[in-house]
Amino acid sequence: MIYEYKSKFSGLIHGMLSQRDALGYSVNSYNQKLSNFDRYCMNYFPDETILTKEISFAWCNDAKGNGGSNRAQAIRGFARYIISTGNKAYVMPPAFFPKPKAKLPIVMNHVELTNFFCATDCYPGNKNNVMSEYTVPVIFRLQYACGMRPQEVRRLRCVDFNFDNNTVYIAEGKRHKDRRLPINENVMEMCKRYNLLAEKVFINREYFFQTQSGKPYSAGWLRKAFLTCWELSGNETGRGSCTPYALRHNFASQILMHWVEEGRNLDAMIPYLSAYMGHEKFSDTYYYIHLLPERLALMDFTRSDGIIPVIRL
Repeated sequence: MIYEYKSKFSGLIHGMLSQRDALGYSVNSYNQKLSNFDRYCMNYFPDETILTKEISFAWCNDAKGNGGSNRAQAIRGFARYIISTGNKAYVMPPAFFPKPKAKLPIVMNHVELTNFFCATDCYPGNKNNVMSEYTVPVIFRLQYACGMRPQEVRRLRCVDFNFDNNTVYIAEGKRHKDRRLPINENVMEMCKRYNLLAEKVFINREYFFQTQSGKPYSAGWLRKAFLTCWELSGNETGRGSCTPYALRHNFASQILMHWVEEGRNLDAMIPYLSAYMGHEKFSDTYYYIHLLPERLALMDFTRSDGIIPVIRL
């Protein structure tokens, strides 16, 4: 979506977005929030050229629900950029509009996982999308087996699969971190069978999971398909909503539990899991310790204070 900026801050907004894009950071969330900020300034502060405390708090207080904290983060980032250009701006303290604590993702047990994947095999057909009933069982199994982010599995291209050495290439991952993943032989056989079927429906297709329009499936479609399977699975919903990202969380949790059962040194193994999942920092991988049972979460996995021990193979 193309956003138009018309307030006195339009030049600075364009400058910040261009800088973020050049550094490889996503601009989508800032685009949306700063577009709202731009319209707000046009309506209430049309002649202001300096980002003041009054403007910052007025815009954040205008949000509904918990939106104020999201706006506060965006306006703080914008203010820091303005100061970096040599201009004046008020930087809102992080204590104001604190970001709501994220809910812990749902970690499924073996029965729930089995129920879910059985449900994917029963996904209803759709005359407007002849491949959907075949796509759903494969796309979710592949995502779980590799711990991929939902957007990564959706955007896989046919050229990303190497069936000779059982690897999948993840291009343009988060923070533009590309990686090549070794895949379980049985999972690759499943993908190979799906590929043969898809080739008959979509000649010379670009995306591995391709829609009738020739594009990858949307985030909305994946989320809707996941919820349909979750409902078909009969799994309880008392713990809150479940999304496709839960499969990535469950992949990491299952790997860690498997290593614990084998008596592996998690401090030594975390870097491997971090690289496989495409995490920017090891701390992102250590987060999954908190999703494990209490007996594991209470163990001391941070005694190295960020220093990863030498791995002897």
